[in-house]
Amino acid sequence: MNFDRCREAIEKSYRETPKRRLPLANLTAAAVLVPFFVKNDETHLLFVKRTHTVRHHKGQIAFPGGVRDDTDTDLLDTALRETHEEIGIRRKDITPLAEMDDMITPTNYRVTPFAGCIPYPFELNINPQETDEVISIPLSHLLDSRNHRLGYRRWLDKTYEVHYYDYEQHCVWGVTGWMVHELLERLRSTLQL
Repeated sequence: MNFDRCREAIEKSYRETPKRRLPLANLTAAAVLVPFFVKNDETHLLFVKRTHTVRHHKGQIAFPGGVRDDTDTDLLDTALRETHEEIGIRRKDITPLAEMDDMITPTNYRVTPFAGCIPYPFELNINPQETDEVISIPLSHLLDSRNHRLGYRRWLDKTYEVHYYDYEQHCVWGVTGWMVHELLERLRSTLQL
């Protein structure tokens, strides 16, 4: 998919359709960056595979991000700080595009995702305590329905609907799968795919 078309569609969709805001209540505020970049004339999304030493979501594929610190000015600041801490991409190299819909994890986090552009090639400085691997997935692969499946998972006596996106030996699922799903649905609607 053409990067400029994708960027315009994201900005338009979130500008014209209000984002879903969920109350914080007794949840922990967190934010992630949904990083887009162009590699070989193709739009990609960048993901991280979490280590098995982090507190929650061990070994899962996610977007870079984490819990809001008291020193963060807002949730975008959280997403940018965490992206730099986890994989070394500097704030000044990130162009925010849109604040996406809030998500709630079964582990009691309210996650606010921010779509943003990063330059390619990028220089990574991976924090080995938090990030096991950095994975880039072409947007065209995620948009291909053959790489998506819907399932259900049970956790703490609750059943959750889960979107799975398979790529090579990796599987994106959980709240990240939901973020990808909602983003792709907005792109399909705006671009009439």
